[in-house]
Amino acid sequence: MPEHAFTDWHTHVYLPEHLGPVWTDRGTELVGRPGFGAADLGEHSRVMAASGVGRFLVLGLQVARIGMKVPNDYVGEYLDTNRDHAIGVGSVDPTQPDAAAELRRAVTEYGLHGVKLSPPYQGFHPHCEEAYAVYRAAADLGIFLMFHQASVFAPDGCNEYAYPTLLDKVAREFRDTNILVAHFGKPWMNETVELMMKNRNVFADVSTLPVKTWQLYNGLRLAVEGHVTDRLVFGSDFPSFDPREAADQFLAIADLEMPLPIPREVVEDILYNRPFDLILRK
Repeated sequence: MPEHAFTDWHTHVYLPEHLGPVWTDRGTELVGRPGFGAADLGEHSRVMAASGVGRFLVLGLQVARIGMKVPNDYVGEYLDTNRDHAIGVGSVDPTQPDAAAELRRAVTEYGLHGVKLSPPYQGFHPHCEEAYAVYRAAADLGIFLMFHQASVFAPDGCNEYAYPTLLDKVAREFRDTNILVAHFGKPWMNETVELMMKNRNVFADVSTLPVKTWQLYNGLRLAVEGHVTDRLVFGSDFPSFDPREAADQFLAIADLEMPLPIPREVVEDILYNRPFDLILRK
């Protein structure tokens, strides 16, 4: 059990109607539990408090091809009431007209700190011009880019756009813009670590991995050997996972009896010592 308050770098808010008709019980099929539970603002506040989360990143996601749209206003209004212990990440879909303009509006109006993009869900190549228009807007606004640059379970997802190495070009060309890779780029943690070693502006969260012991163990060993654990952050992926349960499972990785163990001090450092200033532009 976490000894004191921790930071959750990956939590969602939405209403059921924001998810669209395609989101099914695929999460239950793959991980044994519903992939998408209640995540309205009241439930989010209740769970964060009950789980011992002291600070959290709250985010939205928009995927036009499956009818998912968590409005930036919904995220922004929640951020307004939690600014003393939260950062907000909106979302736009680069495949849609005026995505960059919507990002500028949302950040200007609500003071959002980042934008969530998902090439494999939204169906765009990370190097396409539509995506670059969003990157340029983020750079101008001084916010960070958050990517779901990891495998997806939606049958219509495009895993050919999910490979973390595709972000190397983005990290090179936007050196002053920080990039947060969600889910440690699973199952490509080795490539994600190599990306982080090469580019100091690349970070990763470990959300969803606490229930995948072997993936988490291997990813953390790679990060230890690559000397990039200082840019790893904890995330639960609420409401898919309860933050307290995810934190317990994350801490337990240090108890595995392995020839090359994960040092407990590394795990605790990731869970407890990751201020938002780590990624926010100074």
